[in-house]
Amino acid sequence: MSPLGDILELLHGAAEHARPARLTVVEWAHGPRSAAAFDRFMAARHGASYTVARSVASGDTPPSDTTSWTTTLSYESPTRFREESAGVQKGTRATVRDGERWASWDADWGAVTSESADEQGAPSSTHGFLLDPVGLVSALRLEPGGETDVAGRPARLVHGVPRDDRNGAESALFRIGPGADVVELAIDAEYGALLRSEALLGGEPFHRLEVKAIVFGPLPASTFELSLPAGFEASGGWLRPRRLPLHELALAAPFRVFVPSPVPEGWRIAESLLTPGREHPPIEPRIHLSYASREGAYVVNIEERAAGGGDDGWRTWVRDGDLERADAGEHVEPRHHVRLEREGTVVELAGADPTLLAALARSLVAASIEPPRL
Repeated sequence: MSPLGDILELLHGAAEHARPARLTVVEWAHGPRSAAAFDRFMAARHGASYTVARSVASGDTPPSDTTSWTTTLSYESPTRFREESAGVQKGTRATVRDGERWASWDADWGAVTSESADEQGAPSSTHGFLLDPVGLVSALRLEPGGETDVAGRPARLVHGVPRDDRNGAESALFRIGPGADVVELAIDAEYGALLRSEALLGGEPFHRLEVKAIVFGPLPASTFELSLPAGFEASGGWLRPRRLPLHELALAAPFRVFVPSPVPEGWRIAESLLTPGREHPPIEPRIHLSYASREGAYVVNIEERAAGGGDDGWRTWVRDGDLERADAGEHVEPRHHVRLEREGTVVELAGADPTLLAALARSLVAASIEPPRL
């Protein structure tokens, strides 16, 4: 069989041979490069309809360009695994799933189980795909390389170039680095597991997954016990926005809600969300409104929160000039932002048309708490 045939056979059989396993994975990302790659990925699919916005946080200490975090995964199947991660949030976040029963907890957000939040779907493993990476075959054009060792395992090096026509294989790219022009892979030479991937844009790495330790074979049943650690008590589901009609949203928000009146002919509210506040971790309540034109081609987003909260730092939004490549047939429209404060409410409007944003900002009125008349 040819070298490429050997690699395809490894990837095709990984689900059968590489599971169960216990592994430790380090994930690394370069923030600005990852954002540039993602914008490239989206612009290639949506053209001028995709809008890029870059945020530069105010303050004397800019955030680091790079982040990394470590995950320990014990994986038997998509419905039976234990995953623990640390490095992004304080402490450790863990998820254990055994069939349709599951539990998840972390130091910042508390604990949630399938019994306490039965309206939420069962979680999936973040890195389980490493033990069944066959999706890469439809996402990348593969070229065999040499040989190497990763985590003490012999591995086959593979050079991957994203396909122009992926036929629904986007999920594989999202896991290893959307927008890459090249992906370097290392495949376990015996079991077909993906031991390392490095996504590059313009020769510079922006996302990397690397297995630091791995053991193949049966896992103790105790691995999948759902008992919560000491100090954790299951509560409701994870905090997530509530979708409400505008008048209910205005009544539920702990600050006055403002809306543009009138809006351009044919425009409508496409989304109205309330994010409730939370003490631990501290989260300010806020609302989000999305207005769309009749055909959906133009959108204005509005976010509102109480003035004087903990998030008073204004952000400067700039256009990423690297994406303005006329010779590549790419065109990205800038996104403009307007912020104002009215009667104790901070209102931020965002959209592609600065004239329209200014007109909407001038037309803001308090939202009614009465249901619309039929």
